[in-house]
Amino acid sequence: MLVYSAVVIGIKLFEPDKTDINSSTFQHTAALDYETLRDYTISSGVAATHFYLFSSVDNSDCIYVENTVLKNAAAATGMNLDDLIEIVDITDLERSLSTNRLRADWGVLSYPAFVACHVERGEIIVDNTLEWNPASPISTDDVERWLKLNGVYEGYQGAEIIETPAA
Repeated sequence: MLVYSAVVIGIKLFEPDKTDINSSTFQHTAALDYETLRDYTISSGVAATHFYLFSSVDNSDCIYVENTVLKNAAAATGMNLDDLIEIVDITDLERSLSTNRLRADWGVLSYPAFVACHVERGEIIVDNTLEWNPASPISTDDVERWLKLNGVYEGYQGAEIIETPAA
């Protein structure tokens, strides 16, 4: 009985905290509300380019992109992506089965989705998107290419390796 009690206590002591398992620096720490996104984007003016990630806390693909792909892309690029990419919470759209609004409002067919946009003459112009495809999920390389496409990342900038001839 004593050994059993010691094992149970040991398991409880070293069990990871459930909030640690689900926490992420990207997972909706400061998510934008979808209903106010249009006004927010337009009010930022013509000089601003926005980089959005449409994501839902109820969707495992979204959680994977936020917790794994974005973290890996941040490490690979050396960029602070949680400051660059604004997360848009579409959980309410998903719960009410109205995600078709993403297509009408932003041209997004599937999510999670990255959207680059700017404002021109009071209208939102979607420059490009990177959308989830179950057959070929979004990878770290995809995010790096998307960042390059949008001119915010130029690729690896390390010192060039010089090969030394063999003696």
